[in-house]
This record gives sequence, structure tokens and C-alpha cells, in this order.
Amino acid sequence: MKAEQKESGDRRSPMRSSISRRNQIKKRKADLAAARRKTAQKKAMMQMENLTTLTPAKVKRLLPKRIPGSNKGTYGKLLCIAGKKECAGCAILASEAALRSGLGMVKVLSAKSNFTALMSHVPEALFSSDTKKEALSGDFSWADAIVIGPGIGTGKKAAAVLADVLSTRGIPAVIDADGINLISEDEGLRDALREKAEEDTVILTPHLMEMSRFTGIPPALIKNDIANTALSYARSYNTVIALKDARTVTASPEGDLIKNTTGNNGMSTAGSGDVLAGLAGSLLAQGLNGFRAASIAVFLHGLAGDIAADRYGVRGMKAMDIAESLPEAFLKVEEDNGFLQDMR
Repeated sequence: MKAEQKESGDRRSPMRSSISRRNQIKKRKADLAAARRKTAQKKAMMQMENLTTLTPAKVKRLLPKRIPGSNKGTYGKLLCIAGKKECAGCAILASEAALRSGLGMVKVLSAKSNFTALMSHVPEALFSSDTKKEALSGDFSWADAIVIGPGIGTGKKAAAVLADVLSTRGIPAVIDADGINLISEDEGLRDALREKAEEDTVILTPHLMEMSRFTGIPPALIKNDIANTALSYARSYNTVIALKDARTVTASPEGDLIKNTTGNNGMSTAGSGDVLAGLAGSLLAQGLNGFRAASIAVFLHGLAGDIAADRYGVRGMKAMDIAESLPEAFLKVEEDNGFLQDMR
């Protein structure tokens, strides 16, 4: 009996040995993959550290000039397509940010049910809910730039309006939030984006999850190589991409890269991206090129967030506090006498 058990144990030994070897191989492969990921992360971090950054002095030089004897038409007209039913806040935040950054006029295309809230919070804006082609054509002719995406949803009506925007030529556009999500789900809209970007400036402002939907790359991998991801897709789609994260990276099709140095974790709050979209659209409507409009918007958005954090704390601040802090952010940049010395 003992001899049989010994013989049986001897027969099992090679199997155990084989399993052990396979486990060792698996572990070595896992360790190697982890080491490669760590190396890639270090390389990406080193690249981020070496990226160009904006300074207050540079932002001041690049801002649209204010001209004596000018009028509201001098400073651009922005069409802001934002806010489906019960999403008035997205439209309010984007249009408020636009008007707080030097824009001459803003027209908000939003669900009719949002009008009371919009008129109460942004009385300076014009409003429309008409998405018929004739009405849209008139709005497009009126505008110097378009923002589309904040809170518009991903339904057929929103997709149709986005398709009209992408088929229009001669008007630069900022595409944010649901606008990016719609393109991610529809190859026809993706093709239309490429075609528009061949002729007009287009800025995309995705956060990591929106960029993941757009590219098919997991958010963690994007975060680990944010600069190269932004640059690769900016070139591929001929667009400016402001890829939002703790340190947002803005990339141009020509290969320009800027890492942002302003902002704080209090800006991780609903509506913060709507403020950025409105601000970028405003600077675009005022005549800045796409890369400057996007990178300066990101810088000022973060600076306004820092001002709001000083006032309310990172726990207590909200998106409207960022929008309402934009005038002070502009003043700090334009009147900089060393106040922002640590950011140079």
C-alpha cells in the first residue's frame, strides 16, 4: 500500500513541477510587464516635466487687444449650443464664462424650457431654441465662433445639430462634452469632423473618459501618456486638443505642446468643463488662433479656479465661482507686477 502511494506521488511530481514552472513564467511575464509600465510612466513624467508652459507675461502679450472707440461687434459673437431640457446650467456656465472674458455678444441655442433660467442668470445673452436648418444657417452666419456640446445629450436631435455645425465652413468651433461623445459613437460624424478640420479651426476639450471613448484607449493608459496621446490625435484629426487632467495638456496639429500650471483639485466639480468651453469659444470669437485660444483658456480657467479656491476653499468652490473669478484672473495677468512671480 505504501509502495503504491509512493509510486502515485512520484507520478504526480512531474505535473506539480510543470505547473510550478508555468506559474514562474507567468510571474516573470507579469513582473516584466509591470516594469515596462513603470518605465513608460517615468518616461511620460519626464516628458511632462520638460513640456513648455505659459507664463502670465506671455498670456498678457497674446490676449486680444482692447481698442479705443470700439463697439460690441469688435469683440466677437459666439453661438453657444448647450443645454438640453433640464440642463440649463451647462448653457448658463458656458455663456457666463464667455461674457466674463471680453466677448462682445453671445447667443445661446438651448431647449426652450431653459429660457427662464437663462434669462435670469445671463440677461446679456440672446436666446433661441430653433434647430431648423434655416434658423441654424442664420445663426451660423451671425457667429464668429461656435461652442457645441455642454449638456446637449446624445440623442438624434443633438446629433443632427452637430452634423450641421460640422458641415458649415468658415466658422471655427469648440466641441466639448456630449459633442465629443456623439462623434465617438458615429463614424459619419467622425468623418465630418475630419472634413471640417481641413478648412476650419476646431478645438476639442475632452476629459480622460471622453478621450477614452473617442480613441478606444483606456483612461489609465491615456493618463500615463497624456502628452503623446493629445499630440497623436491632434495630428490625426488636424484639431487642437485640450486634454483635461490635473495638469491639462494642449496640443496642436503642428506639434505644439503646452502643459498647464494653474488650477487645483477644487476644480474637479460639475460644470467646470462648461466654463472652459465658453472661455475658449470666447477667445476664438475674439480672433485668437485655435492653439492660443485653447492654451490661454486653460491657463486662465485654472487661474480663476485658484482665485476661487483662495476665496471659498477647494471643498467649497463650485463651477460658477470659477466663471465669476475670470475677471480677476484677467486683471492679475494684465496688471502683473510680480504678483505671479512663482509661475514664471
